[in-house]
Amino acid sequence: MKKLVLIAIAMLMVMTLAAQGSTESQKVYEMNAGTSIASGTLKSESVDIAYIETFKEYVEANSDGRIKFNIFYGNSLGSDADVCAGVANGTIEFYIGDITTISGYYKRSLLFSIPGAIASMDEATKLFDSEWGQQFFSDCAEKTNIKILGVVSKGFRNFTTVKVPLEKPEDIKGLTLRVLNNPLFIQMVNSLGGNPVPMDVKELYTALQNGVVDGHENAVPNILQDKTYELEKYLVLDAHTGAYLCGMISNSFYNDLPEDLKKVVDDAAVAAADAARSTANSIIVNGLEKLKQNGVSIYEPSPEELDAWHNAYKSDCMVIAKQQIGEKEVDDFLEAISALK
Repeated sequence: MKKLVLIAIAMLMVMTLAAQGSTESQKVYEMNAGTSIASGTLKSESVDIAYIETFKEYVEANSDGRIKFNIFYGNSLGSDADVCAGVANGTIEFYIGDITTISGYYKRSLLFSIPGAIASMDEATKLFDSEWGQQFFSDCAEKTNIKILGVVSKGFRNFTTVKVPLEKPEDIKGLTLRVLNNPLFIQMVNSLGGNPVPMDVKELYTALQNGVVDGHENAVPNILQDKTYELEKYLVLDAHTGAYLCGMISNSFYNDLPEDLKKVVDDAAVAAADAARSTANSIIVNGLEKLKQNGVSIYEPSPEELDAWHNAYKSDCMVIAKQQIGEKEVDDFLEAISALK
């Protein structure tokens, strides 16, 4: 009798597990994703769109209908800060944007705003793939609920203005420039004698149009996708910091996925990053020519002039970085970069 009872219990457990597995395999996981880029923008025109639309295509094609991925374009889910906050608190599943957007939740992301720290796009990719980079991702997910799925370099950020030619650091003096809400970028413009104005990207075009700001700083792919070149006609390639696009998912949502769907998401992130890097490389190669064709005057500083630009703000920004992030964190970051050389 006891043996029959044990057999019955075992069969019941098997049936229960089978039912749970069946329910799990039938469940549809919905992902809402926010981006600042307008609907209708082509993948070839935007690194962000290349990433997020490739990600959507991959997860929906490889999840047997178990993942539905909804893209909300043009900040229709809210500002970049709003969507990032939604991912952090678990009310929004996915966000794509600049790595510095998460600095309010994870100060270490400000490391990538230290002027001159990273020398090239290739060096940035190696850093993110390194042991230091993987620890950065896991620590961020644990402390903020923001899991970074991948990072794509968009090249270097540069200053650009509507009316004022830019060649020397002194040319920034007195100009009002839009910056990301980032203490290092704010300090950078202050060090140059300008007036930094933190502003969401969705407000930038109108602010340039109305003369609220005289210009801003950004990478060439962003200048093209945001179409600010229609208003800004001067660009100096001072290459103060890199621009890094991140695909970010709510860590709690990711952890709730079955193992097979986690793999789909992981593989989608790889496919999306590959597509975005291809677009970034193409835009960087051809972007300056397109800007010139649209009437933008581009100044490329000599090595000596570039040193003058970097020396004008580098030491001040390093002080802010150590205050905001901690001296050890900054030193470890710089050592990790040195180890790649």
